[in-house]
Amino acid sequence: MSVDGLPPRDVDRVCFSSPLVRVGSWRCPADHPAFAASGPTSEAFFVFPREAVWIRHADAPAFVADRNTVTFYNPGQYYERQRLGLRGDRCEWFAVAPAALADVLADAAVEAGGGGGPFPFTHGPGDPQSYLRQRTVFEHVCRETTPDALFVEETMLDVLGAVARSADRQPPRPRRARRGCHDRDPVEAARSILAARYAERLSLTDLAATVGTSVFHLARSFRRRTGFTLHAYRTELRLRAALDHLADPACDLLDTALSVGFSSHSHFSETFRRVFGAAPSHVRGSWHRGSTSE
Repeated sequence: MSVDGLPPRDVDRVCFSSPLVRVGSWRCPADHPAFAASGPTSEAFFVFPREAVWIRHADAPAFVADRNTVTFYNPGQYYERQRLGLRGDRCEWFAVAPAALADVLADAAVEAGGGGGPFPFTHGPGDPQSYLRQRTVFEHVCRETTPDALFVEETMLDVLGAVARSADRQPPRPRRARRGCHDRDPVEAARSILAARYAERLSLTDLAATVGTSVFHLARSFRRRTGFTLHAYRTELRLRAALDHLADPACDLLDTALSVGFSSHSHFSETFRRVFGAAPSHVRGSWHRGSTSE
């Protein structure tokens, strides 16, 4: 993840590198010395989390970095990380050459950040297709002896444009002067609960009581902030978690469905196809056949 002086090689791994795009994986247990790293970062990159954590960029409110979120880092970025789940921080990161990055952001009508970095935002929503496409790229570079550079580079430039546009258009969040990463904002608190307990059957009443607000206020403010109902947001988390299972060619689709919170194989497959545009069996098969088709 290109933090100066950190992390050790057992935590950060570059899986693909070309003059245009680098792809890496970050697997950092919460008790690892590198977990609390706060920069400065040495390059701009964007991240697709697998394990939810609290992130707070310097002078910005804390937010939950979960599977539905893309996080952005400028060169020289300082930030704080605090645990949310038991497994620390797990994610895939992508870096794009500065000239190409500037072109992508200009095409997306994103103005550079006030601090001189390319990203004017810390995080934003990750749409389902972008999430699936970056996972497909990651599976490809990890499985192929000679990854297809054209496929990787072209796909990730397209993904960057999509997630940057989404981040740039998200509603502004009220700034709160709080120390550390434990933000009391009810929307972020609800997101933290859903990220940790997406497989459970949670009620709106339970969520509202836990975060200390009314059911009406939570449902309304959550949808305004995220663009999702709470139920739809949880469904997205479940589906993206299911992709971890599909990375195993021997995974059983019924077991996968039940483990991420669906009541049946049919419900899981129908929802997966509607959101991602392909059946889970197709995604599993394409990853293990080494297909790079879109």
